[in-house]
Amino acid sequence: MKSKKTAFTLIELLVVIAIIGILATVSILSLTNARAKSRDAKRAGDMKQVQTALELFFNDKNRYPTAEEWNTGQIFSTSTIGTSTYMQIIPSAPTPADGSCGPGQNSYNYAPIGDGNNYCLDFCVGGVVGQLDSGRLCATPAGILNGSCCGKPECSPIVYGGQSYNTVKIDDQCWFKENLNYGTRIDGVNNQADADAGTFEKYCSGNLDANCIVYGGLYQWHAMMALPQTCDSTDCSGQIQALNHQGICPDGWHIPTDAEQYILENYLKDLGQSCDANRSNSGDCISAGTKLQVGGTSGFEGLLAGIRGFDGSFVFLGTRAYFWSSFINGTDAWYRLLASGDTAVYRYYLARTLGFSVRCLQN
Repeated sequence: MKSKKTAFTLIELLVVIAIIGILATVSILSLTNARAKSRDAKRAGDMKQVQTALELFFNDKNRYPTAEEWNTGQIFSTSTIGTSTYMQIIPSAPTPADGSCGPGQNSYNYAPIGDGNNYCLDFCVGGVVGQLDSGRLCATPAGILNGSCCGKPECSPIVYGGQSYNTVKIDDQCWFKENLNYGTRIDGVNNQADADAGTFEKYCSGNLDANCIVYGGLYQWHAMMALPQTCDSTDCSGQIQALNHQGICPDGWHIPTDAEQYILENYLKDLGQSCDANRSNSGDCISAGTKLQVGGTSGFEGLLAGIRGFDGSFVFLGTRAYFWSSFINGTDAWYRLLASGDTAVYRYYLARTLGFSVRCLQN
């Protein structure tokens, strides 16, 4: 009796292929996570080695290295006996950046303080490493601190367009303390003109100049970015600077990126609270929302200016604040939302034709 040959059916083959696909995806994700953890472990290990070398230098010279000595790429000193080398090559941060660390933060930034009796050394890790929190950190002789502490910008009031703006330093970011109020007011039913030629227009809630004085202007995304009006519905990514896109802001200032907005909310969240950089249409980062609103402890004074809607109407004045970022998502753009009585900060994307508030960030 002849035995029948067996073969896979189409359904069985599809099931096998699906399983292989799932296993491959899981393997790739696991490998990606493992590589990110490995890079973070190197960053943390580098800091321990550099701190040890800096202390040996201090014991020999009774001071920490100058910026010029650091820039030689080694940590060494010439003592009465001879030249002592404590670190042959100062390590560089591994690439790419991980987690909420932007490309500009993925470096080891050293600076001596005072007469060399102290120092700060900024670095950034994408995830939790031992006792270290994720995000930007600062190594000092006293240990490692949360947040950046080197090279913080001066944060002084600025006059722009005939109006004086107060500023506030939060961690190492310097923000406008008021919503931007720059440009010529137009009626809320009209669209803002092309802004790439230097003509800036704004909406005022209720079409009242008085509301712009109090709450600042409301801007369509293209107007804020100083791009043609067509950029409210087309890609235009080639015209967007990844970092420090000035847009409607004054010289030396720029439209915040989605990542820079995350740095702000992550810094202000309560200890132990989650703050997902990739959340979408959800609130997180408790109690950053409260701290960012008027009267909050951050000094950001986030005014609840509402929005200009698709139909030219104005809504949510006094109850919500919407702040554009420079980052797009399809035909939309990412933004942050603060709501009256809500301790969270909401992250989502909406059509660029809406009118939102703008806060400038120092370069």
